[in-house]
Amino acid sequence: MISDIERLRSFQGLRDFTDDELEILLSAAQRRLFPAGTTLFRQGARGASCFLVLWGELDILREEADGREHPLTTLSGGAFVGQIALVDRGPRSATVRAQTEAAALELTRETFESLLSARSLLALRFQEVIAVAGIRQHRAAMARLAGLTAQREKPTADRGREDATLAYIQAAAAEWGMAIDELDTIEVVKDAGGPRTMRSR
Repeated sequence: MISDIERLRSFQGLRDFTDDELEILLSAAQRRLFPAGTTLFRQGARGASCFLVLWGELDILREEADGREHPLTTLSGGAFVGQIALVDRGPRSATVRAQTEAAALELTRETFESLLSARSLLALRFQEVIAVAGIRQHRAAMARLAGLTAQREKPTADRGREDATLAYIQAAAAEWGMAIDELDTIEVVKDAGGPRTMRSR
């Protein structure tokens, strides 16, 4: 059976970590096992920790005012979720629920701040990994927005999918600290013969 250290090293952002650093991460974080259907946290709740998925699948859900939930995306091994809680005490931007049985490392803000205060090299490297994960989520949201913009240039009856895409973008914007109004400063750029990309005006 694969060890947690081997599993962590298989994740893109942690490949360069030493065994000692990964051991410190494993000792600083709490290993949690979530049966299928377990809610890790709910939209609107105050965040106090982040999770690194070891294995299994987690659904990211957006709750509407009428109580309905819309699936936004699914995360699997190597993904971070809730990482903004390490630096921001704001509410969670989405609900996270285990689609399958899943295991994750939970790192609390208190533990992370203690590591930073001690000038732990691990904390600084982990902070960089979290930042990169946020950038990837940002890019994914912008790619989906570009795709939605392209779809809206054509007649479509798939309104539900459009609503889900917009909900995903809104949740992502909240996660990386951008007001949804700031999306007005993003424009779609299409190079001749090339794909659509997003950039700030």
